[in-house]
Amino acid sequence: MASTITCPFPANINPLSPNGFMFNIQKLPDLSFFCQSVNLPGITLGEPEFGTPFAKIPIPGETLTYDQLTVQFLVDEQMANYTSIYNWIVALGFPESYDQYIDFSEDDTTNYSELAKNYSDATLQILTGNNNVVKTVRFIDMFPIGLDSLQFSGTNNDVQYLIGNATFRYGLYKFL
Repeated sequence: MASTITCPFPANINPLSPNGFMFNIQKLPDLSFFCQSVNLPGITLGEPEFGTPFAKIPIPGETLTYDQLTVQFLVDEQMANYTSIYNWIVALGFPESYDQYIDFSEDDTTNYSELAKNYSDATLQILTGNNNVVKTVRFIDMFPIGLDSLQFSGTNNDVQYLIGNATFRYGLYKFL
């Protein structure tokens, strides 16, 4: 007699669509509307090895490593979203003088500590096929570490709008 294997059906069999999302960085409000793509970064748990006379046995670690967050966005005509990221990076690196950082941090009217003004929180809202929020991911203590170059060209036949790419690091993210 043949045995039958039953597989329980999940409560929801709808797959997640990759184009249903909203992304917002508190310090960069000009970026939200023009955001084209954002990744949900990976996470890795360290795995130290426990040595025995016969083999090295991996054990769960206690240190998490988060991948970088990358955001792709259309650059607006006034370049407000691109220059806001640029100004944030320049302020953190202050290549000409300390005044670049001071001017940037004085623009921040929050009552946070001086160190906290370097960071911003962000939220990624993941949407269902009906554009309802199914999950919200909060990125904590985020700051930019990279901004890709923009390529201008007068030889294009069609208008190809400029797309910016920014890379961020953060302390952690969590599902709300």
